Amino acid sequence: MKKYCSAVSLDVAQAFDRVWHPGLLYKLKAILPTPYILFFQSYLNNRFFVTKVGTEVSSNTPILAGVPQGAVSSPFLYNLFTADQPTSPNTSVAEFADDRIIYTSQNDLHTTILHLQNHLNSLSSWYTKWKVKINNEKSSHITFSLRQGEIPSVNLNNQTIQIVPNIRYLGLTLDKRLTWAEHIKIKRNTLNLRRKSLHYLIGNHSKLNLNSKLLIYKQFLMPIWTYGIQLWGAAKPSNLNIIQRFQSITLRMITKAPFYVSNHTLHTDLYIKTVSKMSSIIHKRYRLRLENHPDPLIAALNAQTIPGNPQRRLKRRWCRDLNS
Repeated sequence: MKKYCSAVSLDVAQAFDRVWHPGLLYKLKAILPTPYILFFQSYLNNRFFVTKVGTEVSSNTPILAGVPQGAVSSPFLYNLFTADQPTSPNTSVAEFADDRIIYTSQNDLHTTILHLQNHLNSLSSWYTKWKVKINNEKSSHITFSLRQGEIPSVNLNNQTIQIVPNIRYLGLTLDKRLTWAEHIKIKRNTLNLRRKSLHYLIGNHSKLNLNSKLLIYKQFLMPIWTYGIQLWGAAKPSNLNIIQRFQSITLRMITKAPFYVSNHTLHTDLYIKTVSKMSSIIHKRYRLRLENHPDPLIAALNAQTIPGNPQRRLKRRWCRDLNS
């Protein structure tokens, strides 16, 4: 639709370790009965830690902030502590635990940046009040657009947030042109390293049988590249072929197939779907989960519920094309 979509990814420094106990208990008092307040107060207060180096052990030191790592209640308490962050009618927020992205989309670039900056200004006051520290060095600002031109910067706490060509969110690398090229490149490097570590088990000199090798591939290698394929599976064929070549080489290694055996034969005989076919299967399965979902935001992700689909002006495939 030729709009600018500008987003800021905020990195909370030591998010779970820096939750302010008095502030958290103050917010819990507004929503929980007294017995629960006393329980969480006892749960958070009078906790100590020690540090051991070799045979030397430090003295007990009280824990004055943070929620216990690994506890089931920790994400719940952190979400309650940050639930009242300021919002704006001109921006949207995508948040999962301490991963937070603020984004807005407008026709005019300067209006887009202005809406984003206004939201950051309101957040700055909230972070100061509730003793939340943002790591500006790890925070990033990106503007998704096919247009050329200089992007104005935004700041938080009078510190400029660096402008980057791509950001990482929940295991997906998003580049500013949404080609998924950087994401696929990172996945291929990860797959190469993982296959190298498993070479003793699936390589030419492995003594395991074929079924065991295939099981190792499906359990330890395939999940790496199938994650998020509902989205990046719509990338152009040249990018998808990067992952497809990895799979073909790996299957040839597992089976010790000679050069005259085609990749199509390997996939057919081993009942392994190609990357393109797998992306279509996973996307269809994903779409079925969206239908009749009780959460309206999740149900709105279904392509058929999006009103007024814009006319295509590019030759790119859309995610919904994987459903065909």
